[in-house]
Amino acid sequence: MAKDLGVTIHESCKPSDHISTIARKANGVLAQLRRTIVSRDKEIVTKLYKVFVRPILESSVSAWCPWERRDIDILEKIQRRATKLVPAIGKLTYDERLKVCGLTTLESRRERGDLIQVFKIMNNFTAGVNAQSFFNFAYQRHDASTRSVTNKLLVPEKCHLDVRKYFFPNRVVHPWNSLPLEVREAESVNCFKNQYDEW
Repeated sequence: MAKDLGVTIHESCKPSDHISTIARKANGVLAQLRRTIVSRDKEIVTKLYKVFVRPILESSVSAWCPWERRDIDILEKIQRRATKLVPAIGKLTYDERLKVCGLTTLESRRERGDLIQVFKIMNNFTAGVNAQSFFNFAYQRHDASTRSVTNKLLVPEKCHLDVRKYFFPNRVVHPWNSLPLEVREAESVNCFKNQYDEW
C-alpha cells in the first residue's frame, strides 16, 4: 500500500482503504464542528460542511471513485450526519433533508464531476490529454453513418475485472452517452454545468 498526492493506493487498486481513511478524517472534522458551533442555522451548517468536510470526501475523487455499495454508503453516511445537525429536520428522510439544505447526494456529485471532466477532455480544455487516445469512440469501430457515430458516442472496452470496468474512461461511458446531444455539445464548461443541472 502506498500514498500518492494524498490518495492511499492499495495493491488491489480498490479504494476501500482510502475511503476508510478519509471517512475517519471527515467524521473527526464534523465532530469538531458539532462541538464548537453555537448557531445551528441551516445556512451556517451547510456552508461549514461545504468548506470543511465535503472537500475531504471529494479530493482527487476521479482517481478513487468507489463502485462497491459498502464504500458508497460509508461516504454518504457522513453527509447524512451533517444534515442532521440542522435543527427541526432530523426526523425528515435523507432526501428531504438534502432538499432543505440545497444539497445533492455525494454519489450524484461524483457522477457530475466525472461528466464535467469528460466534457473538458472532449473539448481540449485539459492540457496533455487527447480524447481520441483516452476514450474509445463508436466511429473508430466502423464507418457506417449510424446515430452512435454521428453523435460521437463512447464505447466501453471489454473488461473482466471490476477495477478496470470502473476505471474513469469506462465508468463514464453510459452516463455520457445518456446525456442529450445539446448538453454534450455545450459551448463552454459553465454552459455544460448549467445545462446538465437543468437536465
